[in-house]
Amino acid sequence: MLNTLKPAKVSILIFSQTMGAAESAVAEKFCNLNADQLEAVRGNIKKVTVQDGLSEHDFQKLLPHWGSFASVAFANLGRKKGLKKDRLPVSTFVAQVNLLEGIASDQAEALTNLFDAKWQEAIVACVCSLLQLPSAESAALLAFLQKDKSSNLTNMITSNRLLGELVHLPFKHLLSSKKSIMPKLSGNTTLLTPVAQLAIRSHIPVEFRDKWQLLFSSNQHGSSFSQMAQRVDGQGPCLLIIRSTKGHVFGLFASHGFVSGPTYTGDSLSFLFSLSPSIGIHEATGFCKKYCYLNQQQETLPNGMGIGGSSDDNWPLFLSEDYGSGIACANSSAFEKCDLAGEKHFEIHTLEVWRVGPPPAVKQTEKSILDKDPQAQALLELAGKKMHSTAYRDPAPLLSDGEDD
Repeated sequence: MLNTLKPAKVSILIFSQTMGAAESAVAEKFCNLNADQLEAVRGNIKKVTVQDGLSEHDFQKLLPHWGSFASVAFANLGRKKGLKKDRLPVSTFVAQVNLLEGIASDQAEALTNLFDAKWQEAIVACVCSLLQLPSAESAALLAFLQKDKSSNLTNMITSNRLLGELVHLPFKHLLSSKKSIMPKLSGNTTLLTPVAQLAIRSHIPVEFRDKWQLLFSSNQHGSSFSQMAQRVDGQGPCLLIIRSTKGHVFGLFASHGFVSGPTYTGDSLSFLFSLSPSIGIHEATGFCKKYCYLNQQQETLPNGMGIGGSSDDNWPLFLSEDYGSGIACANSSAFEKCDLAGEKHFEIHTLEVWRVGPPPAVKQTEKSILDKDPQAQALLELAGKKMHSTAYRDPAPLLSDGEDD
Protein backbone atom coordinates (compact mmCIF):
# COMPACT_ATOMS: atom_id res chain seq x y z
CA MET A 1 0.00 0.00 0.00
CA LEU A 2 1.42 3.36 -1.01
CA ASN A 3 2.09 5.88 1.72
CA THR A 4 0.21 9.17 1.46
CA LEU A 5 2.59 12.09 1.19
CA LYS A 6 1.80 14.99 3.50
CA PRO A 7 2.79 18.54 2.48
CA ALA A 8 5.80 19.77 4.40
CA LYS A 9 5.43 22.77 6.64
CA VAL A 10 7.03 25.92 5.35
CA SER A 11 9.78 27.14 7.63
CA ILE A 12 11.36 30.35 6.45
CA LEU A 13 13.61 33.15 7.56
CA ILE A 14 11.36 35.86 6.19
CA PHE A 15 12.30 39.37 5.32
CA SER A 16 16.03 38.66 5.75
CA GLN A 17 16.78 40.92 2.81
CA THR A 18 14.89 43.91 4.17
CA MET A 19 14.72 43.55 7.94
CA GLY A 20 17.51 43.77 10.50
CA ALA A 21 19.80 40.92 11.48
CA ALA A 22 18.11 40.44 14.87
CA GLU A 23 14.77 39.92 13.15
CA SER A 24 16.00 37.72 10.34
CA ALA A 25 17.95 35.46 12.70
CA VAL A 26 14.71 34.02 14.12
CA ALA A 27 13.20 31.11 12.18
CA GLU A 28 9.40 31.32 12.12
CA LYS A 29 7.11 28.60 10.95
CA PHE A 30 4.13 29.81 8.91
CA CYS A 31 2.68 26.50 7.85
CA ASN A 32 -0.62 27.91 6.60
CA LEU A 33 1.07 30.15 4.00
CA ASN A 34 2.73 28.90 0.87
CA ALA A 35 5.91 30.41 -0.57
CA ASP A 36 4.03 32.70 -2.97
CA GLN A 37 1.87 34.08 -0.16
CA LEU A 38 4.90 34.73 2.03
CA GLU A 39 6.61 36.50 -0.84
CA ALA A 40 3.48 38.62 -1.41
CA VAL A 41 3.40 39.64 2.27
CA ARG A 42 7.08 40.50 2.19
CA GLY A 43 6.61 42.62 -0.93
CA ASN A 44 3.77 44.58 0.64
CA ILE A 45 5.74 45.23 3.83
CA LYS A 46 8.71 46.46 1.79
CA LYS A 47 6.43 49.12 0.33
CA VAL A 48 5.81 50.71 3.73
CA THR A 49 9.05 50.21 5.68
CA VAL A 50 12.63 48.93 5.51
CA GLN A 51 13.16 49.07 9.27
CA ASP A 52 13.31 46.26 11.81
CA GLY A 53 9.66 46.53 12.85
CA LEU A 54 6.27 48.02 12.07
CA SER A 55 5.05 51.27 13.57
CA GLU A 56 1.39 52.15 14.05
CA HIS A 57 1.62 54.33 10.95
CA ASP A 58 3.02 51.35 9.02
CA PHE A 59 0.05 49.30 10.18
CA GLN A 60 -2.36 51.90 8.87
CA LYS A 61 -0.58 52.02 5.50
CA LEU A 62 -0.48 48.21 5.23
CA LEU A 63 -4.16 47.81 6.15
CA PRO A 64 -5.99 50.90 4.88
CA HIS A 65 -9.38 49.16 4.72
CA TRP A 66 -9.25 48.39 8.45
CA GLY A 67 -9.89 52.04 9.31
CA SER A 68 -9.54 52.73 13.04
CA PHE A 69 -9.18 49.01 13.72
CA ALA A 70 -5.61 49.11 12.40
CA SER A 71 -4.65 51.16 15.46
CA VAL A 72 -6.70 48.86 17.70
CA ALA A 73 -4.88 45.78 16.36
CA PHE A 74 -1.47 47.42 16.71
CA ALA A 75 -2.13 48.33 20.36
CA ASN A 76 -3.56 44.89 21.17
CA LEU A 77 -0.63 43.00 19.67
CA GLY A 78 1.88 45.25 21.40
CA ARG A 79 0.17 44.78 24.76
CA LYS A 80 -0.13 40.99 24.39
CA LYS A 81 3.54 40.72 23.47
CA GLY A 82 4.61 43.03 26.30
CA LEU A 83 6.41 45.41 23.92
CA LYS A 84 7.84 48.56 25.39
CA LYS A 85 8.86 50.10 22.10
CA ASP A 86 6.59 51.68 19.50
CA ARG A 87 7.49 49.10 16.85
CA LEU A 88 6.02 45.64 16.40
CA PRO A 89 8.23 42.76 15.19
CA VAL A 90 7.38 41.76 11.62
CA SER A 91 7.21 38.12 12.64
CA THR A 92 4.44 38.94 15.14
CA PHE A 93 2.43 40.56 12.37
CA VAL A 94 2.94 37.73 9.88
CA ALA A 95 2.00 35.21 12.55
CA GLN A 96 -1.52 36.74 12.57
CA VAL A 97 -1.74 36.45 8.79
CA ASN A 98 -0.72 32.81 9.12
CA LEU A 99 -3.32 32.13 11.82
CA LEU A 100 -6.18 33.60 9.79
CA GLU A 101 -5.31 31.21 6.96
CA GLY A 102 -5.41 28.22 9.33
CA ILE A 103 -8.10 26.11 10.98
CA ALA A 104 -10.97 27.53 13.02
CA SER A 105 -9.09 27.51 16.33
CA ASP A 106 -6.17 29.38 14.70
CA GLN A 107 -8.57 31.92 13.20
CA ALA A 108 -10.27 32.45 16.55
CA GLU A 109 -6.88 33.07 18.17
CA ALA A 110 -5.93 35.64 15.52
CA LEU A 111 -9.24 37.55 15.78
CA THR A 112 -8.87 37.68 19.57
CA ASN A 113 -5.24 38.79 19.33
CA LEU A 114 -6.10 41.55 16.89
CA PHE A 115 -9.49 42.85 18.00
CA ASP A 116 -10.48 41.27 21.34
CA ALA A 117 -14.26 41.55 21.86
CA LYS A 118 -14.63 43.95 18.91
CA TRP A 119 -13.78 41.30 16.33
CA GLN A 120 -17.27 41.33 14.74
CA GLU A 121 -17.22 45.09 14.21
CA ALA A 122 -13.68 44.83 12.83
CA ILE A 123 -14.59 42.06 10.37
CA VAL A 124 -17.59 44.07 9.14
CA ALA A 125 -15.48 47.20 8.69
CA CYS A 126 -12.86 45.26 6.72
CA VAL A 127 -15.40 43.50 4.53
CA CYS A 128 -17.45 46.60 3.70
CA SER A 129 -14.33 48.60 2.83
CA LEU A 130 -12.57 45.85 0.87
CA LEU A 131 -15.68 44.89 -1.12
CA GLN A 132 -16.80 48.53 -1.39
CA LEU A 133 -20.22 47.77 0.05
CA PRO A 134 -22.66 50.61 0.76
CA SER A 135 -22.53 51.88 4.32
CA ALA A 136 -26.13 50.81 4.86
CA GLU A 137 -25.00 47.19 4.47
CA SER A 138 -22.75 47.33 7.54
CA ALA A 139 -25.59 47.14 10.03
CA ALA A 140 -27.24 44.23 8.18
CA LEU A 141 -24.01 42.23 8.07
CA LEU A 142 -23.19 42.91 11.73
CA ALA A 143 -26.69 41.90 12.81
CA PHE A 144 -26.42 38.64 10.85
CA LEU A 145 -23.08 37.76 12.50
CA GLN A 146 -24.40 38.64 15.95
CA LYS A 147 -27.32 36.22 15.58
CA ASP A 148 -24.93 33.33 16.12
CA LYS A 149 -24.91 32.43 19.82
CA SER A 150 -22.25 29.69 19.70
CA SER A 151 -20.50 28.96 22.99
CA ASN A 152 -17.11 30.18 21.77
CA LEU A 153 -15.50 31.83 18.76
CA THR A 154 -14.00 28.62 17.37
CA ASN A 155 -17.44 26.98 17.29
CA MET A 156 -18.90 30.08 15.68
CA ILE A 157 -16.36 30.07 12.86
CA THR A 158 -16.99 26.36 12.33
CA SER A 159 -20.79 26.61 12.28
CA ASN A 160 -21.31 29.99 10.60
CA ARG A 161 -20.53 29.46 6.92
CA LEU A 162 -20.43 33.15 6.05
CA LEU A 163 -18.04 33.95 8.90
CA GLY A 164 -15.87 31.05 7.74
CA GLU A 165 -15.36 32.93 4.46
CA LEU A 166 -15.12 36.45 5.85
CA VAL A 167 -12.21 35.66 8.18
CA HIS A 168 -9.97 35.33 5.12
CA LEU A 169 -10.66 38.90 3.96
CA PRO A 170 -8.70 41.13 6.41
CA PHE A 171 -5.32 40.19 4.87
CA LYS A 172 -6.66 39.25 1.43
CA HIS A 173 -4.89 42.04 -0.49
CA LEU A 174 -1.56 41.35 1.27
CA LEU A 175 -1.65 37.76 -0.05
CA SER A 176 -2.41 38.94 -3.60
CA SER A 177 -5.57 36.82 -3.57
CA LYS A 178 -7.92 37.55 -6.47
CA LYS A 179 -10.66 35.11 -5.51
CA SER A 180 -13.99 36.88 -5.06
CA ILE A 181 -16.63 35.89 -2.53
CA MET A 182 -19.32 37.83 -4.42
CA PRO A 183 -21.29 36.03 -7.15
CA LYS A 184 -21.26 37.35 -10.71
CA LEU A 185 -24.82 38.32 -11.63
CA SER A 186 -26.10 38.09 -15.21
CA GLY A 187 -29.16 40.30 -14.92
CA ASN A 188 -30.45 43.14 -12.78
CA THR A 189 -31.85 42.71 -9.27
CA THR A 190 -33.89 44.91 -6.96
CA LEU A 191 -34.10 42.30 -4.20
CA LEU A 192 -30.60 40.87 -3.68
CA THR A 193 -28.49 43.34 -1.71
CA PRO A 194 -24.72 42.71 -1.53
CA VAL A 195 -24.94 41.31 2.02
CA ALA A 196 -27.88 39.12 0.99
CA GLN A 197 -25.74 37.73 -1.84
CA LEU A 198 -22.90 37.04 0.61
CA ALA A 199 -25.16 35.23 3.08
CA ILE A 200 -26.94 33.11 0.47
CA ARG A 201 -23.78 32.32 -1.49
CA SER A 202 -22.00 30.95 1.58
CA HIS A 203 -24.81 28.43 2.17
CA ILE A 204 -25.21 26.94 -1.30
CA PRO A 205 -22.90 24.21 -2.67
CA VAL A 206 -19.52 25.43 -3.91
CA GLU A 207 -20.18 24.57 -7.55
CA PHE A 208 -23.19 26.93 -7.65
CA ARG A 209 -21.67 29.98 -5.98
CA ASP A 210 -19.96 32.02 -8.64
CA LYS A 211 -22.36 32.64 -11.57
CA TRP A 212 -26.04 33.52 -11.15
CA GLN A 213 -28.37 33.99 -14.11
CA LEU A 214 -31.69 35.83 -13.89
CA LEU A 215 -34.48 33.55 -15.16
CA PHE A 216 -37.54 35.58 -14.24
CA SER A 217 -38.31 39.04 -12.87
CA SER A 218 -41.81 40.40 -12.39
CA ASN A 219 -40.39 43.83 -13.18
CA GLN A 220 -39.22 42.63 -16.61
CA HIS A 221 -41.52 39.74 -17.50
CA GLY A 222 -44.79 40.75 -15.86
CA SER A 223 -47.02 39.18 -13.25
CA SER A 224 -47.56 35.81 -14.87
CA PHE A 225 -47.26 32.44 -13.15
CA SER A 226 -47.22 30.55 -16.46
CA GLN A 227 -44.42 32.78 -17.76
CA MET A 228 -42.41 32.21 -14.60
CA ALA A 229 -43.03 28.44 -14.62
CA GLN A 230 -41.96 28.20 -18.27
CA ARG A 231 -38.73 30.06 -17.65
CA VAL A 232 -37.87 28.12 -14.47
CA ASP A 233 -38.93 24.59 -15.39
CA GLY A 234 -35.91 22.27 -15.66
CA GLN A 235 -33.33 25.04 -15.30
CA GLY A 236 -31.53 23.44 -12.34
CA PRO A 237 -30.68 24.83 -8.88
CA CYS A 238 -32.20 28.25 -8.35
CA LEU A 239 -33.12 31.01 -5.93
CA LEU A 240 -36.65 32.36 -5.58
CA ILE A 241 -36.86 35.80 -3.94
CA ILE A 242 -40.07 37.64 -3.05
CA ARG A 243 -40.88 41.10 -1.71
CA SER A 244 -44.35 41.15 -0.17
CA THR A 245 -46.64 44.16 -0.28
CA LYS A 246 -45.84 44.66 3.43
CA GLY A 247 -42.11 44.99 2.72
CA HIS A 248 -40.77 41.61 3.84
CA VAL A 249 -38.13 40.10 1.53
CA PHE A 250 -37.63 36.33 1.68
CA GLY A 251 -37.22 33.25 -0.46
CA LEU A 252 -35.76 29.81 -0.96
CA PHE A 253 -32.89 27.88 -2.50
CA ALA A 254 -34.05 24.88 -4.54
CA SER A 255 -31.14 22.45 -4.60
CA HIS A 256 -32.34 20.69 -7.78
CA GLY A 257 -34.54 23.45 -9.15
CA PHE A 258 -38.16 22.97 -10.17
CA VAL A 259 -39.52 20.39 -12.60
CA SER A 260 -43.14 20.72 -13.66
CA GLY A 261 -45.23 17.70 -12.64
CA PRO A 262 -46.97 16.01 -9.70
CA THR A 263 -43.75 15.05 -7.89
CA TYR A 264 -41.23 16.74 -5.60
CA THR A 265 -37.56 17.37 -6.40
CA GLY A 266 -34.56 18.42 -4.33
CA ASP A 267 -33.03 17.37 -1.03
CA SER A 268 -32.00 18.69 2.38
CA LEU A 269 -29.49 21.10 0.82
CA SER A 270 -32.51 23.26 0.03
CA PHE A 271 -33.19 26.05 2.51
CA LEU A 272 -35.34 29.09 3.22
CA PHE A 273 -34.02 32.59 3.85
CA SER A 274 -35.24 35.95 5.05
CA LEU A 275 -33.55 39.14 3.82
CA SER A 276 -35.65 41.96 5.25
CA PRO A 277 -36.31 43.22 7.89
CA SER A 278 -33.32 41.04 8.86
CA ILE A 279 -31.15 38.38 7.24
CA GLY A 280 -31.50 34.77 8.31
CA ILE A 281 -30.88 31.30 6.85
CA HIS A 282 -33.34 28.54 7.78
CA GLU A 283 -32.12 25.06 6.94
CA ALA A 284 -34.00 21.82 6.37
CA THR A 285 -34.75 19.72 9.45
CA GLY A 286 -34.72 16.36 7.65
CA PHE A 287 -38.18 15.46 9.00
CA CYS A 288 -39.83 15.98 5.62
CA LYS A 289 -38.73 14.61 2.26
CA LYS A 290 -41.04 16.86 0.25
CA TYR A 291 -38.94 19.69 -1.07
CA CYS A 292 -39.45 21.58 -4.32
CA TYR A 293 -42.78 21.42 -6.15
CA LEU A 294 -44.14 22.97 -9.38
CA ASN A 295 -47.49 22.13 -10.94
CA GLN A 296 -50.33 23.88 -12.71
CA GLN A 297 -53.73 23.36 -14.30
CA GLN A 298 -54.58 20.19 -12.34
CA GLU A 299 -57.99 19.41 -10.87
CA THR A 300 -56.97 17.54 -7.72
CA LEU A 301 -53.33 18.48 -7.00
CA PRO A 302 -52.05 21.79 -5.57
CA ASN A 303 -51.43 24.23 -8.39
CA GLY A 304 -48.46 26.51 -7.84
CA MET A 305 -44.82 26.54 -6.77
CA GLY A 306 -43.60 25.75 -3.29
CA ILE A 307 -41.29 23.89 -0.96
CA GLY A 308 -41.73 21.49 1.95
CA GLY A 309 -45.53 21.39 1.75
CA SER A 310 -48.45 19.00 1.66
CA SER A 311 -51.95 18.72 0.28
CA ASP A 312 -53.30 21.27 2.76
CA ASP A 313 -52.14 24.86 3.20
CA ASN A 314 -49.35 24.11 5.69
CA TRP A 315 -46.53 25.16 3.35
CA PRO A 316 -43.41 26.95 4.65
CA LEU A 317 -43.51 28.78 1.32
CA PHE A 318 -45.98 28.41 -1.56
CA LEU A 319 -47.02 30.61 -4.50
CA SER A 320 -50.47 30.22 -5.96
CA GLU A 321 -50.92 29.47 -9.66
CA ASP A 322 -53.24 32.49 -9.79
CA TYR A 323 -50.13 34.64 -9.10
CA GLY A 324 -50.10 37.54 -6.69
CA SER A 325 -50.62 35.61 -3.45
CA GLY A 326 -48.80 33.03 -1.38
CA ILE A 327 -48.54 31.11 1.89
CA ALA A 328 -45.68 31.24 4.44
CA CYS A 329 -46.27 29.07 7.51
CA ALA A 330 -44.00 29.83 10.45
CA ASN A 331 -44.37 26.40 12.08
CA SER A 332 -43.45 23.80 9.49
CA SER A 333 -41.66 20.56 10.30
CA ALA A 334 -39.69 20.70 7.04
CA PHE A 335 -37.48 23.68 7.96
CA GLU A 336 -36.22 25.52 11.01
CA LYS A 337 -38.89 27.73 12.53
CA CYS A 338 -39.10 31.04 10.70
CA ASP A 339 -41.68 33.73 10.05
CA LEU A 340 -40.68 34.73 6.55
CA ALA A 341 -43.52 37.07 5.57
CA GLY A 342 -44.75 38.19 8.99
CA GLU A 343 -48.13 36.75 8.02
CA LYS A 344 -49.42 33.40 6.80
CA HIS A 345 -51.09 34.73 3.66
CA PHE A 346 -49.10 37.37 1.80
CA GLU A 347 -49.40 39.37 -1.42
CA ILE A 348 -46.51 39.58 -3.89
CA HIS A 349 -45.03 42.96 -4.78
CA THR A 350 -41.90 41.80 -6.64
CA LEU A 351 -40.57 38.37 -7.55
CA GLU A 352 -37.25 37.17 -9.00
CA VAL A 353 -35.89 33.72 -9.84
CA TRP A 354 -32.16 33.16 -10.40
CA ARG A 355 -30.44 30.06 -11.69
CA VAL A 356 -27.24 29.45 -9.72
CA GLY A 357 -24.28 27.67 -11.25
CA PRO A 358 -23.92 26.44 -14.83
CA PRO A 359 -26.92 25.89 -17.12
CA PRO A 360 -28.36 22.37 -17.29
CA ALA A 361 -26.78 19.99 -19.78
CA VAL A 362 -28.63 19.72 -23.06
CA LYS A 363 -30.30 16.33 -23.27
CA GLN A 364 -29.57 14.19 -26.31
CA THR A 365 -32.89 13.60 -28.06
CA GLU A 366 -33.70 11.06 -30.72
CA LYS A 367 -32.83 12.29 -34.19
CA SER A 368 -35.59 13.29 -36.55
CA ILE A 369 -36.28 10.96 -39.47
CA LEU A 370 -35.06 13.84 -41.62
CA ASP A 371 -31.65 13.65 -39.92
CA LYS A 372 -31.55 9.85 -39.98
CA ASP A 373 -32.04 9.65 -43.75
CA PRO A 374 -31.02 12.93 -45.45
CA GLN A 375 -30.95 11.13 -48.81
CA ALA A 376 -34.67 10.33 -48.52
CA GLN A 377 -35.31 13.99 -47.67
CA ALA A 378 -33.46 15.12 -50.77
CA LEU A 379 -35.42 12.73 -53.02
CA LEU A 380 -38.73 13.94 -51.62
CA GLU A 381 -37.76 17.56 -52.15
CA LEU A 382 -36.78 16.82 -55.76
CA ALA A 383 -40.20 15.26 -56.23
CA GLY A 384 -41.80 18.48 -55.01
CA LYS A 385 -43.13 17.04 -51.74
CA LYS A 386 -43.52 19.50 -48.85
CA MET A 387 -41.70 18.51 -45.61
CA HIS A 388 -44.43 18.95 -42.96
CA SER A 389 -42.37 17.31 -40.19
CA THR A 390 -39.76 20.09 -40.15
CA ALA A 391 -42.11 22.14 -38.01
CA TYR A 392 -41.87 19.59 -35.21
CA ARG A 393 -38.20 19.73 -34.43
CA ASP A 394 -37.27 20.49 -30.80
CA PRO A 395 -37.41 24.25 -30.06
CA ALA A 396 -34.28 26.19 -29.13
CA PRO A 397 -33.53 26.49 -25.39
CA LEU A 398 -35.45 29.28 -23.68
CA LEU A 399 -32.36 30.81 -22.11
CA SER A 400 -28.71 30.51 -22.97
CA ASP A 401 -25.93 31.03 -20.46
CA GLY A 402 -25.13 34.72 -20.06
CA GLU A 403 -28.46 35.96 -21.43
CA ASP A 404 -29.62 38.93 -19.37
CA ASP A 405 -33.36 38.96 -19.95
